[in-house]
Amino acid sequence: MIFKYLEWICLLHDMKRYQKVDDYDGTARPDHLFRFYPEGAVCSDGSRYHGLFRMGRENKLLIMLDGGGFAFDKYTAARPSGDTFDENNPTFYDSWCKPSKDAYTRLSMFHEKCKKSPFYGWSLLCVPYATGDFHGGTGTFTYTDTEGKERTFYAHGNINLHLCIDFARQFCPHPEKLVVLGSSAGGFGTALVGNDVLERFPDCRDCTCIVDGAAIDLDLKECAKTLWQVPESISAALHSDDPVADGLEYLYAHQKGRVKIGYVISLRDGVLMRYQNFIDTKKEMGWPPEAGERMERIICGTVNRLSASIPDISYFLYNYNFNDIKGRPVESNGATSHCCLWIPEFMRFEREGCTGLQWVRNVIDGKTTQIGRDLLT
Repeated sequence: MIFKYLEWICLLHDMKRYQKVDDYDGTARPDHLFRFYPEGAVCSDGSRYHGLFRMGRENKLLIMLDGGGFAFDKYTAARPSGDTFDENNPTFYDSWCKPSKDAYTRLSMFHEKCKKSPFYGWSLLCVPYATGDFHGGTGTFTYTDTEGKERTFYAHGNINLHLCIDFARQFCPHPEKLVVLGSSAGGFGTALVGNDVLERFPDCRDCTCIVDGAAIDLDLKECAKTLWQVPESISAALHSDDPVADGLEYLYAHQKGRVKIGYVISLRDGVLMRYQNFIDTKKEMGWPPEAGERMERIICGTVNRLSASIPDISYFLYNYNFNDIKGRPVESNGATSHCCLWIPEFMRFEREGCTGLQWVRNVIDGKTTQIGRDLLT
């Protein structure tokens, strides 16, 4: 417990100091992370949008899709996230590029000096998330905010994504290996836009998509069509109340033979519990024990469905909480971690003789690895 407490103190320190990132000055050198500002890219509130890029020393590219909630109707659109969470006044998504999120590009296995990382020496493109649309939108709509003022919502996540890819292709146009990886809303994004991203790199035959911490029971078809206005190549995937399974099955069907798919999640993900509880109750983002049971059923359903439709899918299921600074392996209500790939502890966390870091490497190397099958119901 003491070690975990000290590790979390270090992690919080790193999250603060890693926010300091240089702006692009027209040059790129290996292992140097910088911000760039694609022309025409905006956040959902209309503010300036930026991407992040680090040139590697090998012809391999990691594309990280950032997370931060989502807006699935005009009520949620009117409630962007602040810097703190208030259960009595729920907020739903990040509406601008928060500097604090730039740090994720250097944490844990994503740090340029982490030699044991499967991404050591790779180029890295991070696509920040500030549009509430799972990186899929191309449209705008109006809504009334909580003070009664009419505002415009720019659901331009897919536009921003492709502008960022255009920038990265200047430095890594034909990678021999490509990984698309996302956590939380970025995990949903990886499932839904993964096929589109791979289409931008048609020459790459060694591709991987990894989804971290994404599952929900919600029909997104109408939202995706009328609010986010996603491209047909994304809306075509949505046909059930399980958008993650929909997206990954669509990706597999269209990229079979050159894509490997990985899915990592905790069975009672505490953040997803809050969102699902709001969707179910229409009034609160609480997380009572019964919400955990509901979340576990949803996640098991997603994994069982994907196991049947994508036989060589790799997954890593766990019932543990990485996110607690006090070292508690599970919250008092049974809640577990929301996302893990950026947590240093996950690299050494072991289940069935396989660490989290080894699992990620196995997925990229094409070694189907299914961890946590005993947790499925």
